[in-house]
Amino acid sequence: MGRRDFHPLSANFLLSRHLKSHWQNYCRGKSEVGAEAKAADWRIARTVFVADDDKVAASYARFDAASPYGFYYSQICAKLARSKRLFVLKADKDQPDDEITHDFVMDRLVICGTVNKVVDAILALREETGEFGELVYAGMDWVDAGLAKRSMQLMAEEVMPRVNAAIAKSAAA
Repeated sequence: MGRRDFHPLSANFLLSRHLKSHWQNYCRGKSEVGAEAKAADWRIARTVFVADDDKVAASYARFDAASPYGFYYSQICAKLARSKRLFVLKADKDQPDDEITHDFVMDRLVICGTVNKVVDAILALREETGEFGELVYAGMDWVDAGLAKRSMQLMAEEVMPRVNAAIAKSAAA
């Protein structure tokens, strides 16, 4: 991607522990063609749901039988299992396939909760991956339009301003 001057995007269905290698590979590609990689160009997609209440967030994003997030990841897991590509979801290459359960995936790939919890999770992601330019909000189909719209509102009006303020504060320190 770096050699071809593509704008990098790391997918929401990849474990965060693997994302740093995306940036390293992109930087290497840029370097190979004599160009400089800029962290501001790197986009990381994450599956996010923000609610006013942690119980609502957990239910809608994780535990309700009608959860669009649960449905999405059950489909991803089934397709990867059928194609013998579960390694995409593994914490390491030697992890047994039977450990890649729905809960394992949901625990690692869905950021959900109240504003404070989501802010903390995004800042932890940034700590793990290093600096990146954009967080791409990967929402799912709307089972409940009111909750989905509220999530985006909270993300725009409360989560991201707090994340950006924390980043600015740490950069100034």
